[in-house]
Amino acid sequence: MLLTFLVSYLLPYYFDVAMIKRISLVVLLFTFLSCDKGLSPELASINPGFGGTISFLGSWDKEVTRTHIVLFQNPLLSKLDFNAFNLKYVSDSIDTETSIYEYNTNEPSLLSNIKSGDYAYLAVAQSKTKVLSLNREDWIIVGLYYNADDSTNPGILTIPENTFVDNINIVCDFNNLPQQPPGADSTKAITFSTVKFLGKNKELMK
Repeated sequence: MLLTFLVSYLLPYYFDVAMIKRISLVVLLFTFLSCDKGLSPELASINPGFGGTISFLGSWDKEVTRTHIVLFQNPLLSKLDFNAFNLKYVSDSIDTETSIYEYNTNEPSLLSNIKSGDYAYLAVAQSKTKVLSLNREDWIIVGLYYNADDSTNPGILTIPENTFVDNINIVCDFNNLPQQPPGADSTKAITFSTVKFLGKNKELMK
């Protein structure tokens, strides 16, 4: 408003028409640039991330002490890839007996280091340890994120610049666990995935 007043009422007394036009142009450019910069913080306020729903099917193992959503930047091709440097997100622990869990990586969590880019392994993992562990053998993968066109391999999660990606959903079927990455304790995997099957076999053997 002040700039408009100066241009409209004061400048004609001191400058000719050509000079006033040039000054007006400068004022318009200044106003445009100021508005453009004003939009930038709003765009920058969008934190890269993702969210969705975790669905749990079947009965929970009573010995499970913690359940987390975990995100790794690079593929888990060996036991050594299961490390803190590759780990980019760990959710808060999900309550036992939960059937539906909605999550958002921009909400409070144990670890969140998410930036725009590609991520190779998003999963739901469970452990039976008393304290939080980063040992691969202490964890069982009970749910895995897949791309829409491939339900056999871990899906690639892509987060574009200044984007929050919705509908990143995972189904955890305790009776049909996904393939475990290298380094799993086979005895623990059997306990999680085949306990009901073995129970039925025992009934048949009676």
